[in-house]
Amino acid sequence: MKKQEYIHGYDPVEQERLIEQARYLDKWVRPGVDFKRKARVLEVGCGVGAQTKILLKRFPEITIDAVDLSPEQLEAARRYLKRELEEQRVRLIQADAADLSALEANSYDSAYICWFLEHVRDPLQVLKETRSRLKRNAPIFVSEVFNQAFFVNPYSPSLLKYWFEFNDYQWETGGHPFIGASLGNLLTEAGYRKVHTEIRSFHFDSRQAQERERFTRSFEKVLLSAAPALLKAGRVDRKTITKLKRELVRVEKAKDAVFYSAWGRAVGRA
Repeated sequence: MKKQEYIHGYDPVEQERLIEQARYLDKWVRPGVDFKRKARVLEVGCGVGAQTKILLKRFPEITIDAVDLSPEQLEAARRYLKRELEEQRVRLIQADAADLSALEANSYDSAYICWFLEHVRDPLQVLKETRSRLKRNAPIFVSEVFNQAFFVNPYSPSLLKYWFEFNDYQWETGGHPFIGASLGNLLTEAGYRKVHTEIRSFHFDSRQAQERERFTRSFEKVLLSAAPALLKAGRVDRKTITKLKRELVRVEKAKDAVFYSAWGRAVGRA
């Protein structure tokens, strides 16, 4: 499978953002993810190991085989997970998620995928490959974006223009920015049983003013991490980015500001 273009890039600032984001979003992503004691877990699309460290801390008796194709991300993961690697609680494996033939079939107690399928050309194949590595009845936990569900107040035209170009560019380069809503279909087609899905949301208004401000700042970093790719592709200009930043400050500070976005969670059994 051809290496997928990654809209956010691989520079050290972006890699640190991924770690920061994982820590911040954990209180929303965590509920509903559970592994049995001493489980052998397959994490597909581990990136810099941001989710890996959280899982190992939350479930101290599990071990994780963490897979990613990018040598840049795996090198960052080796630094970030130095202690866990020394303790042999994690293995980092360079492999294409659409071809996990190097891993033993029917050997894992659970699988975990978080914010990854949006970046691959063939998410169905990834899910099939993952299922083939799981033991019978082993659970898979998947969290993915649903970028169609997005709203801010006050009205922010430059932000919305940028957001449209962000998603359109990702789609045209082989990504899936709305995949969270399709997880039920994908897991079912990939052969999983007992598939359960839900749409979860990030919704902040004047009742959560401090959280709204913090989340909006985190979201701004997500947006701007894609700016080099979007500028290079001619999808946005610097004037739009400048206006976007001003509009996001209003979303952070305005008394009647609202931030809403949604994402998908799915659980199935091999």
